[in-house]
Amino acid sequence: MTAHITLVSTSARVAPGLLTAAAWDLLRSAAVWTACPDHPQAPALREAGVEVSVLVEGEIESCAAGQAEAPAGGAGPLAGLLAAAGTSGRVAWLLDPVSPNAVDRALLAAVGGTEAVGGTEAVGGARVDQPARVDDLVATRELPGSALLDAVAVMDRLRSPGGCPWDAEQTHTSLAPYLLEEAYEAYQAIEDGDLTELREELGDVLMQVLFHARVAAEAGPGGWDVDDVAAGLSAKLIRRHPHVFADVAVSGADEVVTNWDAIKATEKNRKSVTEGVPLSAPALSLTAKLLRRAGKLGLPLDLALPAVSPAPGAPAAPAAPVAPVAAPGSAGLTAVVAELARGLDADPGAGPAVAERSIGDLLFAAVALAAALDVDAESALRGRARSFRDNLARAEHAALERGVEPRGLDAAGWSALWRSAATAPTTASAPTAASAPSATTEPSAAGS
Repeated sequence: MTAHITLVSTSARVAPGLLTAAAWDLLRSAAVWTACPDHPQAPALREAGVEVSVLVEGEIESCAAGQAEAPAGGAGPLAGLLAAAGTSGRVAWLLDPVSPNAVDRALLAAVGGTEAVGGTEAVGGARVDQPARVDDLVATRELPGSALLDAVAVMDRLRSPGGCPWDAEQTHTSLAPYLLEEAYEAYQAIEDGDLTELREELGDVLMQVLFHARVAAEAGPGGWDVDDVAAGLSAKLIRRHPHVFADVAVSGADEVVTNWDAIKATEKNRKSVTEGVPLSAPALSLTAKLLRRAGKLGLPLDLALPAVSPAPGAPAAPAAPVAPVAAPGSAGLTAVVAELARGLDADPGAGPAVAERSIGDLLFAAVALAAALDVDAESALRGRARSFRDNLARAEHAALERGVEPRGLDAAGWSALWRSAATAPTTASAPTAASAPSATTEPSAAGS
């Protein structure tokens, strides 16, 4: 007979005894064991007439009077459980609902398989190798989001005495680079369209939120915890969505954004639209956001753009060309970008400070042009960079396949490989304005 061990998982957040029907059926028909002496479900089970026995690591307490102890040299927890179960062959193992112990981990490693377990007692006292099937059963049901409490508990354990020394040493400042890094990795998963990777990366972002909240909770009277973070977020979302949580009527998404901005302005009592724009943001995104806010304020775009004056000896600028994509103001902006670029060509000997300022003016105007064409400049440049990355990698691989070291190629060799790589199928699609993340439409993504 194949023995059957079911690992029963429960939640410490659910009241003892509130188990599924399948769980109660199993627990009433099997030998129930655990390695957690104070398992929260044990009292309720015993009250319902279910005997719960405790397996202490290295020792088995008898399920029934007179049952033989597990023989020495058995095959670990599985062998011990089967010996304790006797002839029933059916064991329900209660996993520790807070932190898996050594026996839990050994049993969890066997889930889904059938293993030969030595040292069990057969009829007549002879020892045989008995196969054991191990599966699992979720015995409690919780509301969506309840697993977040597990993540909070894990972080608390890591930062508490006896936890992780590295985690205990971290501060808001030391963790800051990781927050940025994890956000970028999640961003890349979105660009790649990899939902499995995105789930993992968002977990890493969540870990940073929990980490910072735990550090802040230790700051004393001025500190706060993850509940304060969640409560603040919920309250803000309710306030800024009166069309959902109150009786405000809106005609569409544009009016939602308008209301969001008005409510936010009242809450923050800011004196300038530039307040709240993080200067640590990537330069293209920072420029685009400042231009958007200036536009909402009514600032004429020509006042925001750098002044254009032809360099000495430079040819006169031609009439503004027609933009390749029709959009308000795009033709004039194209002319500004072109004039700024010509200014750089006309004065190649300018010093580093002048060149830096001129490049800044050119990029600023390019971001304004992108906005006029309804293109997110950050996404557009990232898409171009990813396309370049893919092309470069294909060219390098092609060279290596031909037995040529890429570093030794001359200009003609690179040119041939580059043309070939450019026409090869693309394995990773670059983001487009429609698919790449954008900060232009979603008010909730725009920060506080």
